[in-house]
Amino acid sequence: MSNSSLQNETIILFANAEWDWETRINCHHLAARLAQKNRVLFLDTIGGRTPAPREWKKILRRLRRIAGGVRQISESLTVVAPFVIPIYGNELIRHINTALVAAQIRRALPRGTRPILWIFLPALVGMVGRFQEKLVIYHCVDEHAANPNVPANQVRAWEKQLLARADLVFTTSNTLYEAKRAANPNTFYLPNVAGTELFARVDLPMPDDLQSIPRPIAGYIGNISAYKMDLDLLAAVARRKPDWSFVLIGPIGRGDPATEISNLQSLPNLYLLGARAYAELPRYVHAFDACLIPNQLNESTRGSLPMKFFEYLAAGKPVIATDLPTLAEFRDYYYPIHDAAEFSAALDAARSERAERAAARIALAQKYSWSARMIEIEKIVLAALARKPKHLGV
Repeated sequence: MSNSSLQNETIILFANAEWDWETRINCHHLAARLAQKNRVLFLDTIGGRTPAPREWKKILRRLRRIAGGVRQISESLTVVAPFVIPIYGNELIRHINTALVAAQIRRALPRGTRPILWIFLPALVGMVGRFQEKLVIYHCVDEHAANPNVPANQVRAWEKQLLARADLVFTTSNTLYEAKRAANPNTFYLPNVAGTELFARVDLPMPDDLQSIPRPIAGYIGNISAYKMDLDLLAAVARRKPDWSFVLIGPIGRGDPATEISNLQSLPNLYLLGARAYAELPRYVHAFDACLIPNQLNESTRGSLPMKFFEYLAAGKPVIATDLPTLAEFRDYYYPIHDAAEFSAALDAARSERAERAAARIALAQKYSWSARMIEIEKIVLAALARKPKHLGV
């Protein structure tokens, strides 16, 4: 093993997303980068709540994934779509699902492998101790118990167990760090980062579907879900600012199938364009005159540091965002808002700001790149591996 990089390890990454989602989040970026020098088994999310009847398309998609079995994305990156019983909050079902998932993983692992477990969801705490693993990492990116329709009490109990059993805990916001570090002394604050090199490119043509949309454009990329986005605030501002076009790019209702968008669809200056491939997103961001993070302020978002914040900054764009606690340390680099009046004023300010503000945002974003973050992550993981007894599992 090199003293400077993590390599030649087998890593089972228990994701909080499906590999094929258009929206790319931490688990996707991390898996792709770890697979450059290690063997990575990416386990599609098992979900966190029982699907609603209206989500029959999601159920069919998941069944197709499961039928597809194990997929080889590259020589060192394998994706497993696990079969589980989609009922949550029942301990017996959870134990059955844990056994089912563990069996599917063993079939995909070479015999005798001692992997690193990299876990994004507390519900998978039952995986710890099943693989003679070298190390257990809990990568905490969310206040999971606050997500809609999940069994909150059980999620808190599972997370308490996982925090106690993990060798390392990575938290992606300062609020998550403060909440988790008391339960595990090996907790690290590693704020979200982004593919800043991709979003910093300047030689990007405007997408065809923006050509006919009147300028200026206030744009958003990401999941459009009511438990995180303040859709009423967005609608109110769109009515206040008919001279602006509001463009939203991303899937609707992921994580919150009750998301209602009829008030947005009725607005003539608001455009819902649907999801776009991650590689296409920089073209849209560069075409925006202002970039938006109109989040709710609730238990879920208090722990969320949006990755899109750094993607927007990398493009040098003015950012207008709800004044989240997780963004407090970056307040000089965006327009914090609390209501429609402040939101409208921020749009006006964004149109008349000085060029040096864009340069400052780009400079900050360069410090929050994945290349820089991987160096830090690998250093922490290597140190933890060095401390572990070589002849013992967890």
